[in-house]
Amino acid sequence: MINKNIIEQITQKIDKDEEISPCLFLWKNWDILNSNVESFAQEIAKKYEIPLSYIYTLKDDWEKIKIADIKRFLEFSVSRPPYKVQIFIIENISRLTLQSANSCLKFFEEPWKQNLIFLTNNSESGVLDTILSRTRNIDMGWASFSKKDEFYFSLIKSYTQSKSTEIFSYFFRNKLEKSDYIKFLENLILYAKENLCFIDLLTDIEEDINAIQQNNVSAKYIVDKYLLIIK
Repeated sequence: MINKNIIEQITQKIDKDEEISPCLFLWKNWDILNSNVESFAQEIAKKYEIPLSYIYTLKDDWEKIKIADIKRFLEFSVSRPPYKVQIFIIENISRLTLQSANSCLKFFEEPWKQNLIFLTNNSESGVLDTILSRTRNIDMGWASFSKKDEFYFSLIKSYTQSKSTEIFSYFFRNKLEKSDYIKFLENLILYAKENLCFIDLLTDIEEDINAIQQNNVSAKYIVDKYLLIIK
């Protein structure tokens, strides 16, 4: 899930025809990270009525990215598309060889207004400092959940500290949207971090939030599962 502030900042720059520094998205779960970034690129394409053919993705195939591969991939970066932007995604950039990484530096430093560049990696480790200095690094981990919802946070606090059963009544009696279940789970992450508890669950909760967003699982089932675990 891409932070809303990041989305707004990028779209504002697109609207103003401003050059945007490459975004390096970081998270240890590559599959979910790459899926989120791809979805984000498609959202931008939809917003600005850009055909999906203008999203160029260098998929992670576990092979090293050689200089010939990167040059072929960036062929269209020098031409201006008939749309607001075209999007280039390079998954797991630690696969770049030293030579291919160096060949990208000029592109990363001066992407031009028509090119929106998204990069992914599981951490900054293995990424050249010369690349890191040219990118905006965005941690997609737990810090992405920063807005506390006092209602859900208090429900969790009462349930775990005072053994209140109000939380069961709320989830059982009310007809809730997917976004309500996600808010609960996000606040469970915030509660865990603030109180230094359930730390071993954080990665699982994040993965389940992503699964709910992609409609892969029942949101109610996921929440019920964590209510039993944290009891």
